Amino acid sequence: MKLLLLAVLISAQAFAHERSTITKADQFAFGTFREQKNHPWPFPLLSIGHNMQSFQNYGMEPYWHDGLDIRSTQDQPIYAAAGGRVVNIENYQPGNPMYWEVAIQDDEGFVWKYHHVAKDSITAEVQASFRSSSKLKDGALIGNVVRWPITTYGEVYHHLHLYVLGKDKKYINPFLMMVPLQDTQAPIINKIGIAKNHKPISGDEVSGAHALYLDASDLTLHQKFILPPYKISYQMDGRAEKVVWEFINLPSGDNDHDFIEDFYMKGTCGNYTCRKFYFNLNFTQASPRGTMNLAPGMHSINVTVEDIVGNKTEQSYSWNVK
Repeated sequence: MKLLLLAVLISAQAFAHERSTITKADQFAFGTFREQKNHPWPFPLLSIGHNMQSFQNYGMEPYWHDGLDIRSTQDQPIYAAAGGRVVNIENYQPGNPMYWEVAIQDDEGFVWKYHHVAKDSITAEVQASFRSSSKLKDGALIGNVVRWPITTYGEVYHHLHLYVLGKDKKYINPFLMMVPLQDTQAPIINKIGIAKNHKPISGDEVSGAHALYLDASDLTLHQKFILPPYKISYQMDGRAEKVVWEFINLPSGDNDHDFIEDFYMKGTCGNYTCRKFYFNLNFTQASPRGTMNLAPGMHSINVTVEDIVGNKTEQSYSWNVK
């Protein structure tokens, strides 16, 4: 039994969701995002398995997911959401057949990186574009989603990992490049509370410097694959609204690790068996783990979480500063 468990853990590590991988395609990105695009999805998706702000940790160090896991059926054909010039075909984890990239630079300068494409399915048209710099049309067949060997939450996790890169190699939320999904399910707020030393604590009374945490989640076309919300904001003690972060881009800019352990508090998890998010409501890029020194007495906060299509949930919390 112990040997079987070890084998499962090793297998999960071997096929953990990839970190953002620098490939030859990245140098070609120069597009500047200004407004919602309406590109078609690469295929009829089953659900979203992870979004760009998902917390990932498979036993080494945490990182941002950076793109979308678009869940599919086995051997699902992939179609180019935006046409353009193929700028890369690469086995970016050499020797591992699960990790092939096809990257397309569209006419606006955005680079679309399609990961987990089955090598032998990459079409002759895609390969010809890569060799000659000829352009693919919108909707051109790229290849098929590779067969993924891991089951999570009772379902085999076949998926396309889609990144979109723009100017300065910044990750752009792929949701903002696609036709909006018909998602009517608002995010959930489970709890708001006090944090000390970057960790949630119990009780509604505190003394000295402290922070606040938010336990919240979202779902997109699925009931088990919980996701972080798109936008978190609040009003404290009746003052103006403050946006903690809106995920057009990541606070990390062009890498997958900066601020991840500041935006998410201790107790957060993200892997094949655990998804739990504790957000730091005091997060700013200038003071990532900033704390509050409030006057003694009762204080209140009204937190709003929002998904990518505008569904919102609000919840209030009050606490006493001694």
